[in-house]
Amino acid sequence: MDSAAERVAALLLAFGAGGAGNDHGVSDLARAVGRERSQVSRMLKALERGGLVEQDPQTRRYRLGWSLLVLASSAGDSALLRAARPALRRVVARTGEVALLSVQRGNRSFTVLREESTQSLRAGGWVGRSSPMHCTASGRALLFDSDDDLVEALTEDDLRMPISGPAAPRTVDELLERLHVERDRGYAVASEEVEIGLTSVGVPIRDHTGTLIAVINISGPTSRMIGRIDESARRLCIAAAEIETALQQPFQRETGTPAGRTTRTPTGSRPRQPR
Repeated sequence: MDSAAERVAALLLAFGAGGAGNDHGVSDLARAVGRERSQVSRMLKALERGGLVEQDPQTRRYRLGWSLLVLASSAGDSALLRAARPALRRVVARTGEVALLSVQRGNRSFTVLREESTQSLRAGGWVGRSSPMHCTASGRALLFDSDDDLVEALTEDDLRMPISGPAAPRTVDELLERLHVERDRGYAVASEEVEIGLTSVGVPIRDHTGTLIAVINISGPTSRMIGRIDESARRLCIAAAEIETALQQPFQRETGTPAGRTTRTPTGSRPRQPR
């Protein structure tokens, strides 16, 4: 008889088997591991609570969670983490603030990479931390491609029971108004929204298809950050373009597409190709 650990390992390995994509239904996974659907469903719920898998709120299908990918990064970096690390280090060197890489996990912004600042007074999330999407720069930047209905669905629980700073949006209408402005200019700013004295700026990162996959942001004390929001946004746009270029390289080698550096300005949520 196999152990519980062996059953969990077989279930996690089933996510990568067959080349059927990243998302899997409970029935498909049950067939893959030869178990009852109810048993696999219970295992998936336990893994979801531990952050090892996550369920799409619309399709109800499962995919591997970023907690698992962060854990695996110590053995071998994913393409995103590998591409982002040097860019984050350059941001820290040029701004003096903490730089973070975040992805969407359910209805949360989830930090997967952090580069420290040498400043004695530092701020920002840590790897493995989940944050609300409505009142953080990383969270709102992750919502740039979401329509209003999806934004409301992802944030309604947090807006109903707000645990945030004094400047955070308190209603869906206020959130959408703020998000529409940030989407047009290409970066999000959250000042005094998570907590008093903290300001952060976030810029989205896209893959070669234009899909928003992550956000790079810097966080620091409002006393240092508030006078250089535009400068910070420019730095982050450069870093996001560097990450996107690094992510495109394997795709370009595979397709024969000529390599080219993506350029960005803080205005506009999508990267602009050089003419």
